[in-house]
Amino acid sequence: MTKPANRFNRGQARIIEAIAATIIVLMLAALLPIIFNSPTTTLRSQVQTNTEWYAYDVLLTAINNPQFTYYVQHGNWSAIRSLLNTIVGPQYDWYIAVVPYREIVVLTSIVNRGRYVLVPLSIIPSIYYAPPLGMPIFVTSTSASMLSLNIYAINSLLGSSYSINTSVPLSNVAFIQCKNPLETNITQCLESGNVRMLSWWLEYFDPRTGVAVVWLNATGNVYMLVSNGSTPFNVLSNSYCQYPYCYPIGGVSNIMYSSFNAPYNNEPQFINYYTQQSLSQCYSSSNGMYSGTNYLVKIKTSGGTASGQSLNSPTTASCTLPVPAGISNNNVVGINAYLIGQLLTSIPGTNFTFGFGNVEVELNVCFINGTCINDYSGTMAGASFPISIGNVDVIETYGNTHEYLTLSVNGNINTTKLPSYYYVYLLTLSLSLNPAKCGVDMNASIYDLVTMSGVSQSYFYNLTSNNGLNCTQLTTDPNITSVSLTMVPSNLLIQQSTPQNPNNGVYYVYNATTIIYDLWITPTPTTSYYMPITTSYNFELLNRYNVVPLQYRERFFLGAFAPTASAYALFNCPMVLITWFTLD
Repeated sequence: MTKPANRFNRGQARIIEAIAATIIVLMLAALLPIIFNSPTTTLRSQVQTNTEWYAYDVLLTAINNPQFTYYVQHGNWSAIRSLLNTIVGPQYDWYIAVVPYREIVVLTSIVNRGRYVLVPLSIIPSIYYAPPLGMPIFVTSTSASMLSLNIYAINSLLGSSYSINTSVPLSNVAFIQCKNPLETNITQCLESGNVRMLSWWLEYFDPRTGVAVVWLNATGNVYMLVSNGSTPFNVLSNSYCQYPYCYPIGGVSNIMYSSFNAPYNNEPQFINYYTQQSLSQCYSSSNGMYSGTNYLVKIKTSGGTASGQSLNSPTTASCTLPVPAGISNNNVVGINAYLIGQLLTSIPGTNFTFGFGNVEVELNVCFINGTCINDYSGTMAGASFPISIGNVDVIETYGNTHEYLTLSVNGNINTTKLPSYYYVYLLTLSLSLNPAKCGVDMNASIYDLVTMSGVSQSYFYNLTSNNGLNCTQLTTDPNITSVSLTMVPSNLLIQQSTPQNPNNGVYYVYNATTIIYDLWITPTPTTSYYMPITTSYNFELLNRYNVVPLQYRERFFLGAFAPTASAYALFNCPMVLITWFTLD
């Protein structure tokens, strides 16, 4: 475990998106409805009688134009007016308002406790109700959640007295919950002592967008605590925490340590985080794996020999890690593995493999007589349990100019080419039961933390055609009261291999080097959450705070609004609301 220093130098729609972005509303009013069917512009829906479609076409054409976003962000209103005149057909008027986000969005139900405020979050696990009887099957975890929070947007809603730290990201934040996670009166829980501090972990924070990816050891009604000090407030001791994040209750990843000089990795075990102790058996120069201060492992492989001399790294470095025993009892209907890595140097033909070994589908079942069996062994619903799937791997292959991503399921291979090398990345491998199709959805993805782009590969493993399982029979058996199918791999593999020299006629005398910062494995996390916010579309309010000069707000100044159609979208320009109206 990394030791802390004494000081420190990822209506109400899905709020993940809604609170993180600008809202765009488009309303159109036809000035000459009789000529609506005439193709006065090249937009597809201009020739349709559905004005709603035309409104959406206009809206999407504008926000997908990089000139539009540039003009809005730099306040070039005359250029905005000219651009809108070229997009919107001449038989329509338009109105545009640019309004500070906080003026029309209000975060309700904030609890102000003086030295801190509490922001409510309702985190809701996903449940599949199997037909025809509606047997509930949890699709995401009830104890592990992964939330994407836009810190810049939340700060804009908190006002001037409280602010989430972004220089040492979220260092004055904690998360609490009533001991009964369904309880909604947090004030009563605090006053009666029926409250708990939640273990949490900051995976990463992107200062460009303000998005933070946070892992919590909870679902249900949770409260983000934002203190008015440099560290969080501990509601159990009624005092400020000694360390940022209230370490070790909260903490950050190694990639955050490297990026923000925040040495507070609490290595949370509710997400089965792998530590240096976990990897200790893999560290050796002969295996090409080394430990580090702010990362888990550095991997070096080479072509073996050059000019008759042996190079200092092996051609293959491999580490097989155990999967925590408890995860098989709590992985709901899926399991995910995550790796944050960095490519330092590459050699063409080098493969980096990250995968699950010997995956099995286990059956946990309860019968009407009250007997429950975990890891049922035997035949049921046409299949023999446990069901063996085999090895599931995601492989990165480094070419001369591009990188390739492969998902391999027992030799069934799907490969795609990445647009370029991904040097700092999040690699994810997920297995999730699809009860509606009676199979397993497998997905491998890589996300570039620098360019914010990603690539994925997927594969569907059919439990009926491959193993004879009849899921309908399993969930409708009158002798069964509950069932759950869990994905249980026997191990987690990390491996890097480099071709022998000469490699396509070339002798490479350096090492292919990869750093792994963070590595963890969890049940399929819950990601859906809601915040109690309200958004006002009152025109008087919008007009009052509109920063667009009067002469650029409209095409025609006719004096009265009579909207014909409207369209809505979210626009990633934080702190700004853009609203278009057209006049009759």
